[in-house]
Amino acid sequence: MRPDLLITGFDAFPGVSVNPSARLVKALAHEPGWQRLGWKVRHAILPVSYGPTEAALTPLLEKRPRAILMFGVAAKRKAVCIEIVARNQASRTARDASGRLPKRASLDNGPAIIRGRAPMLRLRDILRNAGNPVQLSQNAGPYLCNAAYRCALRGTPAGTPVVFVHIPRVKRMGDPRGIAFRPLLAGSADVARRLVLFSRLSQFLHANQ
Repeated sequence: MRPDLLITGFDAFPGVSVNPSARLVKALAHEPGWQRLGWKVRHAILPVSYGPTEAALTPLLEKRPRAILMFGVAAKRKAVCIEIVARNQASRTARDASGRLPKRASLDNGPAIIRGRAPMLRLRDILRNAGNPVQLSQNAGPYLCNAAYRCALRGTPAGTPVVFVHIPRVKRMGDPRGIAFRPLLAGSADVARRLVLFSRLSQFLHANQ
């Protein structure tokens, strides 16, 4: 059965021994609301390694999810960042979790920029209304977050909503730094619902043109 929603996060990588995006994705995937709505939700924690990231993501995209919500961590940022674009660039200095560098500075032979597909301003407001600091961003960085975002955009039809959200450090037991988890989870769940509804509305309008 075609998933209504695919949610992805990342595993640990150098400098981030516990990735809060993985915690968020697992909590989102087990939200009780999905069952009440009758939606099929898939989730995945992606490896932070060039090659394996795409290898893990590709079969998930082949299931043709109706909407895709992706998360990664940007520990130095102070706000949740909704990424507007995925750039055709890869870092030649930041090693992945396996210690490797990408073979080249570009990710593929496509355009320099691919825009995310989602109602960005509405998603920003949803996260903000849940009590999160949030802003729009036009730079997802040259690391695996950007690479995964670009892979998802290139691997799905133009009508499929796809958006990547960078989250900052999240407060944990014994570590009060960062943003609170509960507002982040609540806002992210609302964003996920909005993406699926946006997808269904778009498909309905396209079918009735």
